[in-house]
Amino acid sequence: MKAHILIVDDEPVICRSCEKVFRRAGHTTAFATSGREALSLLASDTYDVVFTDLKMMDMGGLEVLRSVREKYPTTVAVVITGYATIASAVETMRSGAFDFLPKPFTAGELLAVLARALEKRKLLRMSEPAYRDTEEAGFEGIIGTSPAMKEVFRLIQRVGPTDSTVLIIGESGTGKDLTAKAIHHRSRRKNGKFLAIDFSTLTPTLLESELFGHLKGSFTGATADKAGLFEAANHGTIFLDEIGNLPLDTQARLLRVLQEQEFLPVGSTSVTKVDLRMIFATNQNLKELVNVGKFREDLYYRLNVFPLRLPPLRERREDIPELVLHFLQKHCSAIHRTLPRILAESMELLMGYHWPGNVRELEHVVERLTILVEGNDIEPIHVSAALYRTDSSLRTMIPKTSDELRNLKQKIRESSVQEVEKMFLEEALARNDWNISRAARDVGMQRSNFQALMRKYGITKPPSTA
Repeated sequence: MKAHILIVDDEPVICRSCEKVFRRAGHTTAFATSGREALSLLASDTYDVVFTDLKMMDMGGLEVLRSVREKYPTTVAVVITGYATIASAVETMRSGAFDFLPKPFTAGELLAVLARALEKRKLLRMSEPAYRDTEEAGFEGIIGTSPAMKEVFRLIQRVGPTDSTVLIIGESGTGKDLTAKAIHHRSRRKNGKFLAIDFSTLTPTLLESELFGHLKGSFTGATADKAGLFEAANHGTIFLDEIGNLPLDTQARLLRVLQEQEFLPVGSTSVTKVDLRMIFATNQNLKELVNVGKFREDLYYRLNVFPLRLPPLRERREDIPELVLHFLQKHCSAIHRTLPRILAESMELLMGYHWPGNVRELEHVVERLTILVEGNDIEPIHVSAALYRTDSSLRTMIPKTSDELRNLKQKIRESSVQEVEKMFLEEALARNDWNISRAARDVGMQRSNFQALMRKYGITKPPSTA
């Protein structure tokens, strides 16, 4: 993200040095050598970040900070000063500073603070009406601009116009159904039918009839001929979800459809021919199922023509603000309520959560927030209550007194901290191939303290993955 930055310092050499660093990084800048000049520039232009000195002759940095907080709430302010004390740091934070950078500092330190400030700026902008009005519906209805999702979109564009079999691989809630529809919409069959079936929802006795159809009298209850989904989707696309749950005997029949584009309805001796595009999806490791004899090897290789992996939400956290905004608009519209503003601190909580249920879980949390939040702002306590609702005491206890409210808030804070702490440990371990000593060094902790936290949360081995 390229930024427009205002530098405020009564020492011109500091301004020019910062300006040089920022411009080399591709940002645009302006600088002021007094607080009053800074306020004039702020009134005449829009800035993403303001870096201001704390001690200046005519007007101190605190006055600049307060003006930014009151008049330009989506501009992020950072204090740079040679008078770095704990008291001054606390005072600047109270006045609206996002961060505090003591002099002298290196170019690397300056750019690191800028990067954090720009992340904060992005979250603040989510509450701007102009931003919300221009929010787009993404790629074929799939929201995301992260590198991981751009790669998914690229693959969809490449494979869509072909008739190749696609195997979508991803955890539950990552959007496999939306991806399958996007492939269909990019294909020459886009005007044909798109039918979907989830193998995890059908019993083996109903499965073959649903897929292949049946003739009247072919089994008890077959009172009329029925076309199956393969026949109904002729000249279109059929999406077969959770393929790993398909029984072995049905797998053999499916393989014939894939290879020959023909099948026998249940009870029939006449072959039915079709012209189909097939898309499959799984949240299981099909190769492991092959190894244990639960999935046919020949079918596995026939499905695996064009594998497309969907990243879990924890691997594309930068997409969370866009997804939150999209779901807020969707669910507020459904219940005819005004779109609330989500505070930056609330968005940070959502971005820090580990999302085991992926995008589907995020949507459910946002839907709860649109119903439960009565005011105009979604605050951190609302998010914490929605995220950690599994604690029965939080779900059932509605505070009746200020003391009960204070205790409830404390429980929510503790729950939030515990979730973040556990995620912090697991991600440090994952970065270091689960080597505890390296992970402890990586985060700047003693090995014994790191292990104590691991024991606290019962972390003994890598979490299982699909």
